[in-house]
Amino acid sequence: MYNAIYVRAYIIDFSVVGDYLMKNGETVENLLFLTEKLKKDLESGAKIPVSDYSIGQACIYLYDETGNDDYRKLADSLHERLIGFLDTDESSISLSAIKDMCFYMPFYTDYETRWNKKNGYNDICDRFRSAFELIRDDGLNGTYCSEIITNKIFFLKTVVESLCYMSIQIYEDYRLLEDILRQGIRELFFDLRSIDKICGLEDDVKICACYVLLMGIKEGHIDAEKYEGLAIRLLNIDADEDLDTTFQDHIDEDLKTNIETDADLKEDIDSDSEIKKISLMKMRSFLIKEFINDDSIGIKPSESPCSPNVRKLMIDAYIMM
Repeated sequence: MYNAIYVRAYIIDFSVVGDYLMKNGETVENLLFLTEKLKKDLESGAKIPVSDYSIGQACIYLYDETGNDDYRKLADSLHERLIGFLDTDESSISLSAIKDMCFYMPFYTDYETRWNKKNGYNDICDRFRSAFELIRDDGLNGTYCSEIITNKIFFLKTVVESLCYMSIQIYEDYRLLEDILRQGIRELFFDLRSIDKICGLEDDVKICACYVLLMGIKEGHIDAEKYEGLAIRLLNIDADEDLDTTFQDHIDEDLKTNIETDADLKEDIDSDSEIKKISLMKMRSFLIKEFINDDSIGIKPSESPCSPNVRKLMIDAYIMM
């Protein structure tokens, strides 16, 4: 993902979003940069990296917020390119490719639900079913390899986000994804040994695991009483930590860091390390603010699979991950 530190180095025309930008400046600033880059790549006919399919969610988000048809057209073009990608060997389900699913499956599900009469639902379900069978292969049972656990966590992130976009009206398909999410989480955290292994992973993977749990709780897919304590453990929240001020304190520190590093990302600073540190800090604070301090459970209107507040949460998480 592109971090805001990089994005601020670019001059962007903000006129298309008007007053909305004043309320959500950083989110929109990041998304405008990403969508402009994507538009240029698509127009040039260049092959786009798999990660860029996730920008489709940004296109839909900006279309909803601004009503600008250019974002709808960009989403249409990206969907067309995605359908071509899904017909290639590059998109075939394998252990090495499971992490890549998080880049295109949420957008694929969102677009099919909103604008393609759900025609791709059979393919979506087949892909999730195949991937889930693969990561649950008997040969992997009882295996605590960090790479395998990481793949499972990113797969579950893909499932929980795609489920937010899937229409509950197609109940059989919706229930399939929900069952995969529940069973996947149950198997991932099935004993203390697996939990300890997850707690020993890289911070970004732990944050992703926490995001899966908290999003699953917020959307009502998994039991809060059973899993919220585990999410708090993954966030390393101290008993005496003031959660009400954590988010703003961290953002203030982030702004201070930006002032110190934004000009040229000074040569004596390890910029990649600094960016990752800031990103993880913001993501942790974001999860505390939006999930730990907010006990509301998402309810899906029948005609709108993803409520606006949940879509905004995923977009914010997308920017920071």
